[in-house]
Amino acid sequence: MFLKYFRLEKFTAFVLAMLTLYSSEKAFAADNETNESWQVIHLSGQRIGYGRVVIREVKRGPDTVFTTDTEEHVSIRRFGQRLRIQSKTHTEETEDGQLLSFSFEMKNPPAQTTKSSGRVEGRHLIVESTVGGRVQTKKLAWDPSVKSPAWQDRSLKDSPLKPGEARSFKTFMPEFSKVVNVKITADDYRIVKLHDGSEKKLLKVSVSQSILPGIAMRIYLNKDGDSLRTEADLLGMVTFGVPREVALQKIVGKELDIATNTLIRITDPPVGLHDRQTAIYRIQTKGRNPAEFLPTGETQTVASIDDETATLTVSSVQPPKNIQSSRNQQKDYLGDTQFLQAKDSRVQEHARKATAGSLDPGTIAVRMEQYVYTSLKKKNFSTALASAAEVAKNLEGDCTEHACLLAAMLRVQKIPSRVTVGLVYAERLGAFGGHMWTEAWLDGKWVPLDATLGKGGIGPGHIKLADSSLSDDGPAPVTSFVPLMNMLSNVTIDIVSTEK
Repeated sequence: MFLKYFRLEKFTAFVLAMLTLYSSEKAFAADNETNESWQVIHLSGQRIGYGRVVIREVKRGPDTVFTTDTEEHVSIRRFGQRLRIQSKTHTEETEDGQLLSFSFEMKNPPAQTTKSSGRVEGRHLIVESTVGGRVQTKKLAWDPSVKSPAWQDRSLKDSPLKPGEARSFKTFMPEFSKVVNVKITADDYRIVKLHDGSEKKLLKVSVSQSILPGIAMRIYLNKDGDSLRTEADLLGMVTFGVPREVALQKIVGKELDIATNTLIRITDPPVGLHDRQTAIYRIQTKGRNPAEFLPTGETQTVASIDDETATLTVSSVQPPKNIQSSRNQQKDYLGDTQFLQAKDSRVQEHARKATAGSLDPGTIAVRMEQYVYTSLKKKNFSTALASAAEVAKNLEGDCTEHACLLAAMLRVQKIPSRVTVGLVYAERLGAFGGHMWTEAWLDGKWVPLDATLGKGGIGPGHIKLADSSLSDDGPAPVTSFVPLMNMLSNVTIDIVSTEK
C-alpha cells in the first residue's frame, strides 16, 4: 500500500517565521517612520515563497510604540498535491522591546485557520487561541524582561554587533506561544553570495534558540546591522533580503515536492519488512552521533559505534489482550487538549462506535486503530497538522491526522495516549519517510499503534525519534519534530539483518 507521511510544512513554516525577521532589504517611507522589508525563501535550492515585514513607529501620547507586521507565503507540493501556507503575525512593543500585545494566524486550506492573540496585563499574559474551531483562553505568568520577537531585528540595527560579541535574551514567539531563550554570537566578516549573484562582505552571526536546539541558524549582517542572507540547518533553507518586485515574482518551473525530496533511500530494499519480527539498522549522520537522538524504549535499542554511526535494533510489538485497566496510570496522558479534544462530541461518538462494547483496553485499542484506518478514506496531502476534532468531522488527512484522532479516541475510553514522530519504511518506494503514529499505555508499557496502516501494532519498519502528549502546558508540539529534521537533512540508513 502507499504510505502517508508526516507533514514537514507546519514545522517549516514556524522556522520560516523566525527567519523572516532576520532577512531585510530596507524600503523606508518618506517620513522614515515605516520600515518595510521583503524576502524570498528557498528550500533545497528551490524558491518556495516570500515574506514581508513592516515596522512602524507610532506615537501614543507621550509614549512611542513599535508595531511589526510579518507575513509569509509558501507554496510547495507533496506527492504532487499543492500545499499553500500563509501566516501573519502582528506585535506591539515599547521602545525598549517590552511586548504589549500580539496576534498570529496560519492558513492552510482546506484546514481551519489556526489563531492566537494575547496582551500583557501587569505580571500576566492573557492568551486566546483557536485550534480546530475551539477557543481557549489562558492566563500565564509574565516576565517583563521578555522581549518582543521584533526587538532583535531593531536591536541589531540600533546597536550593531562586533566580531566576537555575544548577546543573550528571552523573547516571546507567537508561532509557538512560548518564551524562548535566544543567543546570538558574532563570528567575523566574510564574503557572502546574495540573491542577485553579487557578493558582499558581511558579518556572520550564529543564532541558537532553546525551542529548536537542533536547528542551527546563521544570519549575515552588513555594517548597519541589516540582514541580507539567513540560513538554517533545515533541508537547505535560505532566505534573502530583496526588493519588493523581486519577492513578488511568480515562481516559475516545477514546484518543490517536499515529500519525495526528503525520502531516505535504502540499498537493496527488503520486501515485507513490516511483517518481520526484528530488524537491525546501521545509521550514519555526518558530523553528529545518531545515538544522541535515537531513543531506547519498548520497540528499539540503540548502540553507538563511533561519533557518526550507531546500530539500531527494532522489534515488532503487538497490543496485549485481557489486561487490567490503565485508568489510574499515566494521568498526564489522559487530558483533553487543543489538539486531542477527547471531550468533542464527534470524537466521543467515533470512540463509542469503535469500542463496540468491549471492556478490555487492549482489544479497544486495536479496534480503534482499525476503525480510524478504515474511516479516513480521503488521504488529503494538502492539510497541515489538524486537531482530532477537525479530523473527526471531516474524516480526511494523512498520518498526522490518523495519529491525533486515534490518540483522542483512546483518551475517551480512559486509555492514556500520546503521538510519536519518527520514520516509516515505504516498501513501494524503497525508502524511509517522516511519519507519525500513536502509542497507548497498556499493561504497564507504551504500545505503538499505527492507524495509517491498521495492522494491530507495528513491525520493525518504524524508527522512533520522539513522542509528545500534545499537552497545552507542555513543550510546543513542534519540538518533537527536531530529531526528524536532523535525520532527514543528513542521514544514511542500511539494513544489516532482519528476522521473520
